[in-house]
Amino acid sequence: MKATVEARIEPGRLLAMVDEVMPEIIEIRRYLHRHPELSGEEKQTARFVAEKCAQWNIPVRSGIGGHGLLARISAAHADTWVALRADMDALPIHDAKACAYASGTDGVAHACGHDAHTAMLLGAMMVLRQLQEELPHHVACIFQPAEELTTGAAAMLADGVFDEIIPSRIHALHVYPYLPSGSIGLRAGPMCAAADMFEVEITGHGGHAARPHECTDVILVASHIIQALHHIVSRKVDPMDPAVLTVGHIEAGHAANVIPDHVRFSGTVRSLNPDTHEAMRKRMDRIIRQTAETWGAVAHFDMKSAAPLLYNDPAIVEKAEAWLGQYLPDTLLIHIEEASMGGEDFAEFLQHTPGCLLRLGTGNTPETRYPLHHPCFDIDEAAMATGIGALVGLCLGR
Repeated sequence: MKATVEARIEPGRLLAMVDEVMPEIIEIRRYLHRHPELSGEEKQTARFVAEKCAQWNIPVRSGIGGHGLLARISAAHADTWVALRADMDALPIHDAKACAYASGTDGVAHACGHDAHTAMLLGAMMVLRQLQEELPHHVACIFQPAEELTTGAAAMLADGVFDEIIPSRIHALHVYPYLPSGSIGLRAGPMCAAADMFEVEITGHGGHAARPHECTDVILVASHIIQALHHIVSRKVDPMDPAVLTVGHIEAGHAANVIPDHVRFSGTVRSLNPDTHEAMRKRMDRIIRQTAETWGAVAHFDMKSAAPLLYNDPAIVEKAEAWLGQYLPDTLLIHIEEASMGGEDFAEFLQHTPGCLLRLGTGNTPETRYPLHHPCFDIDEAAMATGIGALVGLCLGR
């Protein structure tokens, strides 16, 4: 049975308030899109957010876990807290779009929508501060750095982002070009995979390319290892148990006629099952070590946890669906059937506070249906109105 709620704010009034702030939010999103900053380097973005908070007389604490910020919307008659989170960092990707708001920083682009996340949370704050007399909760607004490195959330938690407040729940939105623009996707339980990052270094004896018998060809050794690693999922993981292993970077050598003495490659492992994750790690270690030894090389293997499994609290998802239906009655709500194999740093917050991540559909035209992390990635900006309304509606829910 679905949860039922009594609206404190009329949906029409909420939508009118969102429409009023949308022109400024589009400008903010485009400004951020033109000025992207990499993970851990979000200094100007954080300053921009802090200046907006000061302009709106919203108290903000800066420098949390790097360039993270915590802004607070105080309700006139409340003693509980709800938290909202947006990430701020961009990707080391060339922006291939031909538009007025394309990235002005060579090799850096908001190809994952974090500019829109930041803009929508600012938009929600603009609306929430007008509703302070009617809010059932105080609202903590978290602007997180370094999501793409999956280090920002843990850093903010370690730096005491919740030392002075204890939210009863936390919510976040992520743009999603695979859903119709303006729709919202919900899923209870596992939403995003646990993700680990690994690095491998193979060391051998280099030499002249014409005399490979005198060398330990580390490029050949690495190629054998990489092929073997890619067989783990297809041959050693239950096909009903989703898992991914990808090698995304390899580096070796300086000349075509020289066999190098070392090679490095790195990648990621993702799964929805902790037991599968550990079994894959052990098998990778064995394959890497034994293959290198077979060819007379030495291997060093390092795997670091990036993001834990993102688990949406089923009870909160049920309530969120009811709140969204109440405050955004014309919004298409879509039940997402399968979890994503993408990692999401928001999972760190969910390890400490129950809550849920929702998907905001942003795909409309071919220009807005490019996948996340694509050089041409863009969104249908009209969908941000739904995102702002959703963030506010989640804070209005009791």
